[in-house]
Amino acid sequence: MVKLNFNAKKKISLKTTVLSIFFLITIIMGIIFIIQILYFAKKLSYESINIKLEGLSSDINRSIKSMDKINENIILLLNNISEPSLKLYKDILENNSNLYAVYSGFKNNGFYELINLDIHNTLRDLYNAKVTDKWLFIRIDSKDSALKKIVLLNKDLEETKSYFEKTDYKSNTRPWYKKALVSNNIIKTDPYKFSNIPSKGITYAKRVAKSSTVVGIDVLIYDIRKLFEKHIKNSYSNAFLLDKNMNIISSLKKSEKLEKFLSEIENKESLFKPTTVNIDGIKYVVQINTVNKNEYLAFFSQYEQLISFYKKQTYEIMIIFLLSILFLIPLVIYSSRIIVKPIDILTKQSRKVEKREFKDIKIVETSVLEVAELSNSMYEMSQAIHSYQHSLEKKVIERTKQLKKKNEELLKLSITDKLTSLYNRVKIDKVLKEQYELAKRYNTPFSLILMDIDFFKKVNDNYGHKIGDDVLIETSKVLKKTIRKTDILGRWGGEEFMVITPHTTQDGAVSLAKELNKAVANHQYSTYEKRVTISLGVCSFEEKFDIDKMTIKADEALYRAKENGRNRVEVYS
Repeated sequence: MVKLNFNAKKKISLKTTVLSIFFLITIIMGIIFIIQILYFAKKLSYESINIKLEGLSSDINRSIKSMDKINENIILLLNNISEPSLKLYKDILENNSNLYAVYSGFKNNGFYELINLDIHNTLRDLYNAKVTDKWLFIRIDSKDSALKKIVLLNKDLEETKSYFEKTDYKSNTRPWYKKALVSNNIIKTDPYKFSNIPSKGITYAKRVAKSSTVVGIDVLIYDIRKLFEKHIKNSYSNAFLLDKNMNIISSLKKSEKLEKFLSEIENKESLFKPTTVNIDGIKYVVQINTVNKNEYLAFFSQYEQLISFYKKQTYEIMIIFLLSILFLIPLVIYSSRIIVKPIDILTKQSRKVEKREFKDIKIVETSVLEVAELSNSMYEMSQAIHSYQHSLEKKVIERTKQLKKKNEELLKLSITDKLTSLYNRVKIDKVLKEQYELAKRYNTPFSLILMDIDFFKKVNDNYGHKIGDDVLIETSKVLKKTIRKTDILGRWGGEEFMVITPHTTQDGAVSLAKELNKAVANHQYSTYEKRVTISLGVCSFEEKFDIDKMTIKADEALYRAKENGRNRVEVYS
């Protein structure tokens, strides 16, 4: 073992060492603050712009994608309607606040359009509409395409005024009609200025399958002002949304000089990183960021005001730092004087570790970081050794919890029908037995509703099992939505479903069965174009019945419903 010679060098007191380190750190921190004032304030301001742009671009892109998805779904809905419907157009406009108009264009120049008068404050003046007028209906008959009929309607689609005007509008020459006619997909135009209102918008359109009819919607430009305001809180910054040709679509606030700068600059690619420019004597930091392949975002911030924020922060931090130094100097001197005591305690603690007296080891209370860290390490080491004997038990408990969770998941899978996600036959049989025992013991009512999809075999035979599965899945969702919270719904087998209705008399069960019948009949299936109906049989608990007898009687009522014409409810009597 090598013995150290402590007399080889001149000894320096711990107090002197602590003070020297303290003052050295103070000098280093002061230098850092000066460098920050001269350099990092500008760098941080540029980085803040970049971060702000990334967040804003991401939000705008999500907003545009969301709007595209909603508008494409509206076009697909219109595409499935064989004839234009004012009622449908009204419902679509009411549920989509950004929609300006819904319309259909025909090859023979016929045109059918409904406009929301509340979408822009200039529309009512343009068409002399009353306060009670809500909708504007425009129709061009193919037999006389030189005239268009203008009809003002109230909120209930009742006509309040109508007249004819001459028109040279030809729907089959419009860009949206031509593009949609040659495309199998939904077309979306670039933003353009609407002809009859001072606002920009976008058109979505699609050709109706196997026809020359095109359905379309006009949408006001994305409302991104709230997104701008969410990310830009100061008054000296501005943002512009640009199209793929770098034309301005929308902005946080109007600024002619900034708009002129964007329109005149030739090398816009140079602005894809923070750049300082001089516009009319004012220094700006400007950066352009990509939102998506069709939109860009331009951000402007006045340089002096932007960087002054970071300079101010730096000065404030420096003042706080200097005040802290003045406060800490006497504290450090005091601490250096009393540092010997915690070191002595720490030495005694180390001897306890050597003797493995782990329970007697305590953390040394000290303000000296190194001593505190060493004390904490020693304490944690002793606790780790002391707690090792309990670690296996904790692991067993954790594994037991994991196994319990897996068992719960397996239980859920064992009682759930894989296709419809409803309860399966095993679960329904169990619930049926429980409800039967309760009814038998307490003489409380409960009922069964057994139902079957009418002509379901024809769906599979004519459209395939994939469509058949879709019908089963959607039917199960309709049934689940219609039943009450206390009812239990499951797949009985094939295209049959069963609802168990606790505490429900025959009259209540019949009423629910009729609601289920109506809900399925009124549902528009997404992949199956025809109407789907169900037949239902109802049986209520009687003391003379056993479980099998109840299901048999419910099945007999269902069979009688099918014999009597299907799409109806029959009750076991």
